[in-house]
Amino acid sequence: MMSQGRESFSGVQCELYELTVPGDLVGKLVIDGAARIVGIVRSVKLTLPPARIEIVVKGLEVEFSVDISNVSAVGSVVQLKNVAKEAEPLEIKDAQRLRKELIEEIRTMTSNIS
Repeated sequence: MMSQGRESFSGVQCELYELTVPGDLVGKLVIDGAARIVGIVRSVKLTLPPARIEIVVKGLEVEFSVDISNVSAVGSVVQLKNVAKEAEPLEIKDAQRLRKELIEEIRTMTSNIS
């Protein structure tokens, strides 16, 4: 990234997962500003520098990042402030299928580490 004549610096980016789904964030339903279920939280993405935290939302045939500043509440679901234009609304059965896929993905990742 070039900025006002400074040398380019590529930052560090990592994705964080929880080992239980749903966890405090990972696997929870994501509801957008129009009260539509648009996906589940797949992971948390941390980028440095500058510090930036995003949640990665897995929807139907789409994955997109949402800056943490666009999250209005975290409880039994993750509520976004804005409408998620990237995603189509989901039904509960679709969200359950996405959770199963995420559990299998995490299981595969952790078995490759051992």
